Amino acid sequence: MISFPFKSMRSGQREIVEAVGKTVKERGKLIIQASTGMGKTAAVLYAAVNAAKEHNLKVLFLTAKHTHQNIVYDTLRRINDSSSEKIGFAGINGKRSMCLFENSVEPSLFIEFCRAVREQNMCDFYSNTFTKNKDVKPAVIEALSEKISDPKSVMETARAFELCPYELSLLNAKQSTVVVANYSHAFDPSIALGFTIRTGIDPGNTILIVDEAHNLPAKILDMNSFSISQRNLEKAYSEANLAGYNDIAVKIDKIVAEIRKVTRENAVDIRGIFNEADLEKMEDIVKFHEKGYNIPAAFMLKNFTEKLLSAKDDDIIYISIDEKGRRINVNSLDPADYSQGVIDSFYSTILMSGTFRPMDMFANLLGLKGHESLEVDGDSANDNRLIIIDKEVTSRFSSREEQYSRIADSINEMMEKAKYNMIFFFPSYYFMDRIYPLAKEKGRIIKEEQSMERERKNEIMEKLSFSSSVLFAVMNGNFSESIGIKNNMIKLIGIVGVPFEPPSIKLKAMQIYYDKKMGSGFEYAQVLPTMIKVMQAAGRGIRSKNDKCAIVLMDSRYDTPVFKKYLPSDTIAVDRDPIKIIREKGFA
Repeated sequence: MISFPFKSMRSGQREIVEAVGKTVKERGKLIIQASTGMGKTAAVLYAAVNAAKEHNLKVLFLTAKHTHQNIVYDTLRRINDSSSEKIGFAGINGKRSMCLFENSVEPSLFIEFCRAVREQNMCDFYSNTFTKNKDVKPAVIEALSEKISDPKSVMETARAFELCPYELSLLNAKQSTVVVANYSHAFDPSIALGFTIRTGIDPGNTILIVDEAHNLPAKILDMNSFSISQRNLEKAYSEANLAGYNDIAVKIDKIVAEIRKVTRENAVDIRGIFNEADLEKMEDIVKFHEKGYNIPAAFMLKNFTEKLLSAKDDDIIYISIDEKGRRINVNSLDPADYSQGVIDSFYSTILMSGTFRPMDMFANLLGLKGHESLEVDGDSANDNRLIIIDKEVTSRFSSREEQYSRIADSINEMMEKAKYNMIFFFPSYYFMDRIYPLAKEKGRIIKEEQSMERERKNEIMEKLSFSSSVLFAVMNGNFSESIGIKNNMIKLIGIVGVPFEPPSIKLKAMQIYYDKKMGSGFEYAQVLPTMIKVMQAAGRGIRSKNDKCAIVLMDSRYDTPVFKKYLPSDTIAVDRDPIKIIREKGFA
């Protein structure tokens, strides 16, 4: 018997359990919007595991980041501790993060590096795992009999037996009911097929759960976008000539010539330069230059060309320029092109998030059809957070100069009247640097730096956990997502302005695309991604059911219909003095 991992279900959890059970029974799809700290992970896992047992299915639980998996492992252990029937589970991270073979290869080259050292019998960890016929060695059988589950225990066991941790985790997944992995293991075409085969996951007999699924559309676009630098193209040109493939060198030279013409970000059309037959020649060039740990630039060219030849007509191709030089980029615009087929292939799919509002827009982005939606707030959602729109200020570009002092005055007033810890998120470092000189209590203020070492970041979080401090941070910086402040010490979060993405060719192309597809390009390309960032940053103060935090959205634009649909219905708009409402509502 599988038991709920806690003594009783809280408000909202029973609704989730019932909805997940019904969805799996009907082989359907479910979107869950549930407030942070109300226990949606426990409810979804409990329901999914029970449904998996009843229908003889596996469960694939996906997260955006490795750090997001810890709560999943903790919940599964709790389920096992409270149940008479134990659930086998396996955690799998990326191949590079689990590698014991000492190397300094950059992430984009690691898969090729791993293949090269395996084929040349240079990796003892892999050689200790499999025979030449790809059968597992006796040490693997012994290792799998140990109590391994999450990547940490796999790494420890693999190190003790001198085995490949990634391969061990795949073998463990094959014998487990629940497999915890990253988005890429289902949604990256270059990884997903091999992963499902190696883990014995048949999507048609698997319940898919996607955590923090508001991240999924952007992550899918990242997985299916690719680039190559001018420097690597020039190296590949030399490699092609040395290997005697002058025709490939001529084609590379055409692309390099286009790149050299550009002085700023610009669209370019390189479709049709390479063809399928060129891929075999590029493979020969790779083999000609590949020795030991060396990964030739021709490998990157071949990888780029393979993807370019399968690029969709709507994909945007452009040249970008930064401090590292020029690159040719191919960016996907529509995540539904990739997500719809993947999601439809699974027995049942559960997508959950605390930032899924409005749910119909996320469904459109992912190409969902025939799905159900559930919005759950939990018993303390309205008591532990207060959202206020400060209509007196704005970061609108045309008004910024006159608004800097008003924004600073509002921040100073909140700092003066409330002596607890706060975080103010700014749209950019430039904007933050214009406000900081106008701030009064500088002794309380910690200012985020653009390049921060992990130690410095941890030091700041430690300070915010105990002392009465104010953090000035930047949206999309070091502190707007996945930070943990101890002791429920962040009592107020201010979002200064509306942090739109800076103008770019990619953003313009996406807006045109969604104007054609949905009739609302500005909202899909700019407002939705911006509000995801805003609500994620706003949630940094509430990480459990006991946390309590006031959120001040410091821009009058949040009080307009295009933005308000992303906010809870109990959001309050004020003309001035947000701290007065914060006090009246018992948040100061």
